[in-house]
Formats: sequence, C-alpha cells, structure tokens
Amino acid sequence: MIKRICLAIAVIAMAYNVKAEGYAVNLQGAKQTGMGHVGTALNFDASSMQWNPGALATLSNKYSFSLGGFGTFTKAEYTGLNGTESTDNPTNTPFYFYGSMKVSDKLAIGIGAYTPFGNTMDWGNDWSGNQLIQDITLKAIYIQPTVSYKINDWLSVGAGLNIVYGEEDLNRAVNVGPLVGSADPVFGSVNISGNNIQYGYNLGVFLQPTEKLNIGISYRSQVDVDLEYSDADADFTVPEGISALFPDGGVAASLPLPASLNIGFAYQINDKWLVSADANFIKWNAYKSLNFDFEKNTSIPHPSIPNVMIPVLADSESTRDWDNTMTWRFGARYTANEKLDLYAGLYFDETPTNDMYYTPETPGANKVGVSLGFSYKLNNKLSLDASLLYNEGEKVDRVDSNSGFAGEYKYRAWLPGVGITYNF
Repeated sequence: MIKRICLAIAVIAMAYNVKAEGYAVNLQGAKQTGMGHVGTALNFDASSMQWNPGALATLSNKYSFSLGGFGTFTKAEYTGLNGTESTDNPTNTPFYFYGSMKVSDKLAIGIGAYTPFGNTMDWGNDWSGNQLIQDITLKAIYIQPTVSYKINDWLSVGAGLNIVYGEEDLNRAVNVGPLVGSADPVFGSVNISGNNIQYGYNLGVFLQPTEKLNIGISYRSQVDVDLEYSDADADFTVPEGISALFPDGGVAASLPLPASLNIGFAYQINDKWLVSADANFIKWNAYKSLNFDFEKNTSIPHPSIPNVMIPVLADSESTRDWDNTMTWRFGARYTANEKLDLYAGLYFDETPTNDMYYTPETPGANKVGVSLGFSYKLNNKLSLDASLLYNEGEKVDRVDSNSGFAGEYKYRAWLPGVGITYNF
C-alpha cells in the first residue's frame, strides 16, 4: 500500500509535465477558428503572426489590430467499475491580441499575446480516480514580438520571439490509511502549484507564386519550462500524526511544450470563394518519461527487515513514450457581400497518448472538429468576428500501467469565440 501511495503521488507530475492534444487550445483567432484552425497560408490581419510570421509583411494596411476571446465548454466522461462519472469543468477564456505596423513597403513589425496551451479538468473530490487527480488548471501564455520582411513580390519571411509564461495548479487525494493503522481508506490531499518563464521562437516563410495562390511554411520551437524547487510547491494536508512524512516543500519537474512544423495552402477560387488547408506535424515524441523530484524525501523503517527503509515520499520516473502526431485542417471563406464573410472548417486531430500509459489528467483521443463563423464589417476599418467550434474525441478503453487504473473515456467540447479586427 505504501508503494502505491508513492506511485500515486508521483503520477500527479504528469499533469504538470504534459501539454497534450487534450490541452492544446488552438484558439488564436476567431476568423481562423471559423475555418477549422487553418492559418499558415492566410494573411487576413495582424493575427497572421501567430500562424506564420512571414505573412505579416504582406498586409496591405499600415496598422492592424486583432483581439478576442473564447469560452470553453468541455466535458470528459469515465466509465469504470462504479459506472459513469464525468467532469464538472468551469468555463475558461482563452484570449488573443495582435498588433502590427508596416514600417515600410517591405518591413513590418508586431507583437502578439495568445494562449496556445491550457485547460481545466475537474473530476471532483470523491470520484474513482481521485488519487490520480481531483482537479487541475493549466495555463501557457505566449508573448511574441515579431518582425517580417518582404524580399520580393512573391516571397516574405518572418521571425518571432516566444516569451512563455507557464502556470499550473492541481489537487488530488492521498490514501494514508496504512500509515495511520487503518485497513479502510483514510484520505489526505496534496496541492501542487508553480509557474515559470522560458523562451522559444516562431519562424515563417510566406509565398505568393500567383495572385490566387498562397503557400505558407512555419515552425514553432519546443519550449522546455524547467521548474526548480523555487518555482513549484507541494502542500500536503494529512493527519497530524504523519505530517512529518509528507512535508511541504519545493518540486522540480519539466514542462515540455512541443515543436510544430506547419504547411498550408490557400487558393482564391473567385471573388466569392477562398479555400485553405493546413497540415501540422507536432513533435510529441520529446515526451519520453515523467521525472518528478520532491525537495524533501521521506521514508519509514521496514517492519520486519532491520536497517531497511521504505520510501513514502520519493522521487520517481515513469515511462510515457508519446508519439508524434499529424493534424489535418480544411477551411473555406465565402464572401456574401461587401460587409459579410462566412466561414466553415473541418479538422482531424491525432492524439499522442500511449495506450499503456493513459491517465485522466490527459484523456486524449483522436478528435474530429467542425466550425462555423462570420466577419461583419461595421465600417471600412472595424469588423466583428465570431466563430463556433465543436470537437469530439472517439470513445477509448485505456489503462495506465503505472497505477493499474483502467476504464473507458469520452471527450467533447463546445468553443464559441468573438473578436474584433481594426485595420487602417
């Protein structure tokens, strides 16, 4: 039982270390979201700097601003020995802001703030897997100063510095029954929270070989948010008699945000129709294992073997072996009239999770998403943008080999968004 306690405590690091398909927000612009998240080959406005920094220099307006936000209505279900249990997730509000300026006909600069990773998962205090996770909140905010240069009429390049702020807060139960002499479960709890800032980059090439065809290639680097003892804390609530075995203190871990390579095409069929497609390669295989280091380790004497200690709160390493993934995105814009654009999109998103190491912190599954949206010009400079995205994961039956926790999972989400664009 003590071994299981140690293992369960170690597993919570999973929630801090992983930003999987289930935690990839991909809500960085209302227009692009309405078109199924395509954007690598589009140059609508300042929001282009996130999808492809090279597109920024091709904007026709001297100044461009785009800002907005989304509501996330998500639900995960778990079916096991106790029947079906589901999350009660609060509504999160991913946001974006972009501003750009044309310094000259060839040079553009800009800055953006957006939230490409983050999620909230609240399973409740007393559900079947409460020793793995009760609730978790994850955030990753990217600040991206950007520069873009138009080399000639058909080729532009760009680069952005990613300043990444990562934040986490989670709670889970700890069964301390064996340590207080009880054959029945006696639960304490632990809260882990921390934050840090790290850096990465975003590169892009934007090609316009004809008046109707755009081609985009972009690469966003991996960011390893390495947490030292001073960056994250573990706070335990357990019976007073065993509190010394669960000391509050620092936690060291690593938060990998994966690199992605993106290729996109956009084609203006006629005055009414624009179609676009993206292929996104995401390098999730960087997540090989879970390494979790408590600042203060504890142990107790073995009850029958002299001079042998049994770990209670101990460092650990668990295999994850995630896979690289591909996401395929397709979108269209229909210009109904001078004021109104309509959007529609479809995408297929692979999960990187390993079937043998599957946990409720990251209930990933291959997903299909469909979206709709519109932009309405309030005047020559200002437009109102809105989108609605629905995605659903396939039902999966999985087991975590580390803890033995197994069951069937299902995930779905509604994601409405609204924004404004101002160009002049």
